[in-house]
Formats: sequence, C-alpha cells, structure tokens
Amino acid sequence: MKTLNKLLIAVGAAGLTSTVFVLYKLMTASEDDEEDEEEKQKIATSRQTVIELEVPAKAAGAIIGRQGANIKEIQKSTGTHINFKDDNRAKDKDGTRTMVIRGLAESAQKAEIIIRQFVANIPVVLTEVMFVHSSALGRIIGRNGETIRSISRASGAKVYIDRTRDEYRDVEREVQITGTQTQIDLAKTLILEKAEEEKVFRAKKSVMEANRDKRNKSVAGDHHSVKREEQPLNKTETVTKPLSAPVHRLSSWPEGRDFVEVYVSSVANPDTFFVQILTSMSLQLDEVVKEMSQYYCKEREEDSLERANLGDLVAAPFDQDQSWYRARVCGFRGDDQDQLDLFYLDYGDSCYLDIKKARVLQPQFLELPFQAVECELANVCPKDGNVWEEAGVDRFEQMTYSAMWKVLMAKLVEIKTLTTGEKIHIVELVDTNGDRDVDIGRQLCEEGLAKWC
Repeated sequence: MKTLNKLLIAVGAAGLTSTVFVLYKLMTASEDDEEDEEEKQKIATSRQTVIELEVPAKAAGAIIGRQGANIKEIQKSTGTHINFKDDNRAKDKDGTRTMVIRGLAESAQKAEIIIRQFVANIPVVLTEVMFVHSSALGRIIGRNGETIRSISRASGAKVYIDRTRDEYRDVEREVQITGTQTQIDLAKTLILEKAEEEKVFRAKKSVMEANRDKRNKSVAGDHHSVKREEQPLNKTETVTKPLSAPVHRLSSWPEGRDFVEVYVSSVANPDTFFVQILTSMSLQLDEVVKEMSQYYCKEREEDSLERANLGDLVAAPFDQDQSWYRARVCGFRGDDQDQLDLFYLDYGDSCYLDIKKARVLQPQFLELPFQAVECELANVCPKDGNVWEEAGVDRFEQMTYSAMWKVLMAKLVEIKTLTTGEKIHIVELVDTNGDRDVDIGRQLCEEGLAKWC
C-alpha cells in the first residue's frame, strides 16, 4: 500500500492518463506473478509423480530381462526411472514384488501400461504330473540321462523323474513336467512315444519267451564251451564256404554312435549271443512276421518243400508257435534229411523242424535285412578255463533280459570276421534301467562268474 501511495504522489502531476497506466501495470504484474507461481508448483508436482505397481514375483526376471535389457528399454522409451523395492526381494515366487515408477505423470502412466501388458503376455508356467510304467524308464531316461535331456531341449520344459523308489519294478512311476502348456504338451508327447516304443518291444516277449532256452540247446554239443576263434579274412581271400546269410541282407551296426540301444533276443553264453538293434527296422520286422503269418496260413503247392539243402532260406514257424519267421537250414538231425536244423535269422534261436512244416521263403519277405546280430561280450572269459558254467550263463541271461525285450545299451569294441564271412560283434553291454548303470561284463567278474581277459 505504501508503494502504491508513493507512486500515486509521484505521478500526480502527470495527469489522469498516467495514473491509469501505472495502475494497469501493477495489476497485470500481480496476475502474471500468480500464474508463474502456479506453473512452478504444477511442474514441481509433475516431477514428483510416483507409481507403485505390484507384479508377480515370478515375472520379475522377465520384466528385467537379460542383463536388464527389458527394463532399460521401458525406461528409455518412457523417460522414467523404474526399480524394485528392496524389501520385496525376500518374497517367494508365488508372491508379488513392488515396482516403483518415477517420472512425469503421463510418462509414468505410459510405463505402467507397458509393464502391465508385458506381465499379461508372459506365458503361464505350470507343473503337470504324468505316470509311466517303470519298465519304460530306461528308454525314457537313456544312458546317463541323454534321452530325457533331449526331450527337455526339444520341448523347452523341465522333466523330472523320481528314481529313488526302485524297490518295486512293476509300478507306475511319476514324471513331473514344468513349463508352459505348449511345452508340457510336447514333452508329454515325446515321453509317450518312448513309452510306446518300449511297449511294442516288450509285446514281442509273448512270441519269443518260450524260445529263450532253445537257442542251440537242441543242437548236438555243449554250447557253454569255447567260443569260435577269430579267423580274419585277407582282402584277397576267397570265401569258399556258404555264408550264414547273404551279406547284403544282414542288419548293420549303426556308425558314428558310441552306444546304441539293443535288446538281447537269444543267448548261448556270453561269447555267443544275438541282439536286435533298435531302429525303425525293428518295428518293420513285426509287420514282416504279420504278413508272413497271414500268407503261410494257407497251403499253396508252390510253397511246399520237397527237399532242403544246407544254407537254404525257408519260412518256418517256431516250435509250438503259430507265427511264421525267416530261417536258414544250418543242418539236419543225424541222417534224417527231413528233420531240419533251423536258425531263425531275425532272433538267433534254433530248433529242429519237420520239412513238411517249412515253406519256400518268397522274395517279398526278403526285402528287410535280417535282424539278428551275433555278438560276443568284450573283455571277459569263463572264470575257469574255456567253458562257461551254467551259473554264469544263467546270470548273463538274467542281466541281459534275454528274450524279454528290455533295452540295453551296447558299445561296439571290435568286429571279427570268420572265414565263412560271418561277422562277430565284440560289444560292451550296459544296463541303464535301474538307479545306476550296470556294466554287465564287470558285474559278472565282480560276482565271480567270469574273469577279465
């Protein structure tokens, strides 16, 4: 007020016009000062906008991103500063964490919207439990867990199988799968495929179980005795004896793999046993047997055998078996040319059969290579001399699940070729079906049933 009086006195002589001008300037200056103060208060308030946002604790890592990439991008695009409250770090993954967003009101709200959308789009991680028969665990897990790791990699899900309770083999075992629903579904599909493969191979047990004790036991001589000695062929040597089967028809050992999945189809002793290698051809064999059984159930004149020679390929049932198989004539019972000593080319079993029960093996059943691969257990010998004792053979049959169609892992050490052209595969066998892997050769030695050689 004193200032106004001084101004009015000072300009009194200047007249009414000057007075009005001065009054106007004072009034407008006051209004401008008030507007500036309001704007300053508004700006100050905007810069202090803070939004606290609750997000699922399990989403925190995804929001932050690899080396903070995601949260840095949100801050850069919105012009905000974002961090998590330290007091929420201790919360479990099922709880929440508090995000603090600071910035201009509009920018903070934009950042909040981006984060909410980000959280909404994060795939939901679930855990599901499925059950598989314990007999399929070996195939699902694989050697040293190789198969189950490949299932996890292919599906993106985490797969856990409880292997601690192995005292009961014939049970359903729990498989826990964690991931998104898509990942879980894919993992379950891959696991079920492995379980189905095991089921298919075990189903063959009903066909071959009765034959497990017949391998070479019907042939004269003691097959617990000495193994066949290696007689390598020179590159220029001519084979004068008939082959056990044409070489191009024999199943070959897969190359480039340390271990392959096999099951032992027939055992004479650890020096002479036969395996089938688990490939797509193993499944094709079932179809061949089915087609042969359908074809030979009807008698045809052109299929009849009047006589058979050593080495002939024939179609034949196995003793007391209604199915038909591919076989080779490897001898006769004494002087009776009508009693054929047959070797079954896909399983490694042998038996005598009357020629009237055998048939000509038609060409359409020869396309699939013969599946029985002759093997010898590497690095072990009979504990006393050259003869395998009954206890050692029986234990070997038990450990290899002979004719029970249970998967073992086989490592090829060497291939020996006999003068007949036959190939003997020297292999190590490992049982991966239990809590620990069992080297079968080593186990025989530890039990005093064999020795290292």
